[in-house]
Amino acid sequence: MKPAEPTPDPRQDWTEALSITSYLPLRVPDREQVDQLTARLWAHVGHLVLKVDEAINDECHDIADRETARWLLGRVDHALSQGPGPDNRTAAVHLEDLALNCRALSAIYSHKQETGQLAAIALPSTAS
Repeated sequence: MKPAEPTPDPRQDWTEALSITSYLPLRVPDREQVDQLTARLWAHVGHLVLKVDEAINDECHDIADRETARWLLGRVDHALSQGPGPDNRTAAVHLEDLALNCRALSAIYSHKQETGQLAAIALPSTAS
């Protein structure tokens, strides 16, 4: 099976992935559809990891936000290295994880593009 090309907008792929995995663990989506979306999300995530890493390295303020973004990159790297797993259920869970990671990376990158700053992803607690 040839992997499907990623859509130009990763939002479409992560939305579809989250839609078909929304019934987990009661219903496992079709494996062929999972595999196609996984391939497309891998392409998006691979691109976004590079962009977010550049954004983190460019940022000199908001230490907590940089640390949280680095944590996310580590989590994404772990998800990519683990792969989809041996069965249909683990492949669907992996797809859901990729979709959530793609959405988070996209939010960080888009915010950096729009404002020139990292997104406030780790807000400090305020004293009451």
